[in-house]
Amino acid sequence: MRFNKSVYRDLGLKIFSLFLATVVWVYINGMVQKIGGGPPAYKDFKDVEIKLMGEPLFLGKNLVVVELDQKSVDLRLKGPGREIEKLTEMDITAYIDISGLKPGKAYSPVVNFILPPNIKMVGASSLVRVEIKDKNL
Repeated sequence: MRFNKSVYRDLGLKIFSLFLATVVWVYINGMVQKIGGGPPAYKDFKDVEIKLMGEPLFLGKNLVVVELDQKSVDLRLKGPGREIEKLTEMDITAYIDISGLKPGKAYSPVVNFILPPNIKMVGASSLVRVEIKDKNL
């Protein structure tokens, strides 16, 4: 089998160009992963405690009791792989804002989350039944 002489012409330059393209690709790929924290990853958290924020409306001098039908929530988060690996339950805040709620009624407020930057919520049970009762002394 005979090769055309043009295949061998500038062979050194072609090999150098291939090498240079590979080096540039590895460098850019490394920078993208370093800046973005790597490819996206998922992490599940079980039983993240739900906190109460705010205060319900008081009627007179009665104290109130706030009852939740569940005290924790399960959730799934998505983010850059390196950041998701380091993420702990301490970095997540699940809360319900009960400001302005009146005693004697039941509510189903949405559970809100405070998450680190670049981390997104993929799934969670978001409604919790809240009941506010008068506690007479």
